[in-house]
Amino acid sequence: MKSVWLDQALKAESGTTVTPLDGDLKVDVAIVGGGYTGLWTAIELKNRKPELDVAIIERDICGAGGSGANAGHAIPMWLAMPWLENLSSTDEAMRICRASVEAIDDIRNISAEHGIDSQVSTHNTIWGATCDRQSGHWEKVMELLEAHQIHALKPLSRDELREATGTEALVAGVVDTGSVTLHPGNLVRGLRRVALARGVRLFEKTAMTRLGRTSPPTVTTDGGTVTAGKVILAMYGWSLSIPELRSNAMVMFTDAAMTEPIPELLDELGIRNAPAFTDSRVFIEACRTTADDRILWTKSGGWLPYGDKLDACFKRPHRTEEQMRDVLAAYHPRLRDAPLAGSWCGPIDRTMSGMPTFGRLPTCRDILFGYGYSGAGVVPSRVGSHILASLAMDMEDEWTRCPLVRPLDRAFPPEPFRWIGGQFVKAAIAHKDRYDHEGRDVGPLTNFWLKFKPKSYKPT
Repeated sequence: MKSVWLDQALKAESGTTVTPLDGDLKVDVAIVGGGYTGLWTAIELKNRKPELDVAIIERDICGAGGSGANAGHAIPMWLAMPWLENLSSTDEAMRICRASVEAIDDIRNISAEHGIDSQVSTHNTIWGATCDRQSGHWEKVMELLEAHQIHALKPLSRDELREATGTEALVAGVVDTGSVTLHPGNLVRGLRRVALARGVRLFEKTAMTRLGRTSPPTVTTDGGTVTAGKVILAMYGWSLSIPELRSNAMVMFTDAAMTEPIPELLDELGIRNAPAFTDSRVFIEACRTTADDRILWTKSGGWLPYGDKLDACFKRPHRTEEQMRDVLAAYHPRLRDAPLAGSWCGPIDRTMSGMPTFGRLPTCRDILFGYGYSGAGVVPSRVGSHILASLAMDMEDEWTRCPLVRPLDRAFPPEPFRWIGGQFVKAAIAHKDRYDHEGRDVGPLTNFWLKFKPKSYKPT
C-alpha cells in the first residue's frame, strides 16, 4: 500500500532501475534501510570522506516505509529543549536545536542544488488545542525558550487561529515560526538520487535475513553477504526485529488520507495557502494543504503490531474511509465529502521519552543504530545523520558526545505482554482524549494505564 506521496514521486521519475544485491560484497560502511536516516547518513559520509565505499541495503524501495508515508511536517527540535537541557547542558541543548533549524536549510539547499521538488512551504505549522483541557501545554517550553531569547513559538488568539486555518475547532494555540511542510515522497526519492550521484551503492529489493555480530560485522541477504567495517541500522519501526533494540521502543501506526486537488473549494474556504496544524491530543490529529491544492490529514492511534510484524499492518489503514472523513469534518465540515485520492497508514517508532536514540549495538560496537523519532522524524533524521557518520568514523566529537547518543533502556516488555498491555494503554489514551473534550475526569483505572504511555515529541 503506497501513500499518495510516494505514488506521485514514483510517477514523476523516469528511467529509474531497481538493483538487488547479487553476490557477496565488502564495503567500508553498510547501511540497512533506504529511508531518510539511511540516505542522509550515506550522503553525510560521502560528503566528509568521498573515498569511503558506502552501500545501502533496502528491503523494498527507498521511501517505501515511514519516509514516504509521513505527513511532511518539518519541525525544529525546540520542543525538546527541556529534555535535552536536563540530560546535558543549556549550551548543548541549544546546539542540537540550532542544528535542527539548519537541517531545514539543508533540505532547501540540497533540493535547490539537485532539482528535488521537495515543495518546501513558505508557511509554518500551528500547534493548537481543540478543548480547554488540552490547552497550554506549550507554555513551559515557551517560557524556557524566551528566557534564552529564542522566539520560536508565537501565541495566537482564537480569532487569529480561525483566520489562519479556516476552522472553528481550535480554541488556543501557538505557531512554530521555524517549521515548514514539504513533499515527503519527493524528498526521499530525491535523496536517493543524490546518494547515487555521490557514489553510494544502492541495493533495493534486498532484505536483510541475518545480522552477523562479528568483527567485521556482516549483513546476510538472499542475494549475498555484505561484509563491512561498520554497519548502520537505519530501519525505523523495523528496528524491533533486532533483539537488542526491541525493548527500547514500540510501534503504533498513524492513519492518513488525501483528497484530489480541490483548488476552488480551498479558495472558497480561504485556506488554499493556510498553515498546517496539529492538535494536542495524545492521538494527534493534523491537517495541511499541499502544493497542488489538496488536503492531507492524519490521525494517530492506529494499528498496534505484534512484535516486529509491521508488514501485516500495511494492508489497509486502521480506520475506515468514513471514520477518516469524520476526522476532517470536525475541522472543515464542507470538506467531508471531498473526492479522495487515497488513504494509507504508516508506522511511528516511539521511545518512552519521545526522543530518538542513537548509539552502538551492545553486542557489537561496529554495528550502529538510530531510531525512535516518535512521530517527528523529518528533521531529526538529518540531525541523526551527523551522529551516525561520526560514530561510523570512530570520531570523538560533539556529535558522538551529544545526549541523543545514550544507552538503550528496557522501557517496553516482551511479547505477549507488550501487545496486551499496549491495548490497555491505547484504550486509556482514547478514553482520556474523549473525556478531555467532554470536560470530564477519567477514573483511577484509566489513570493507572496512562502511566505507561510513551511521550510525544511535544508535551501533551
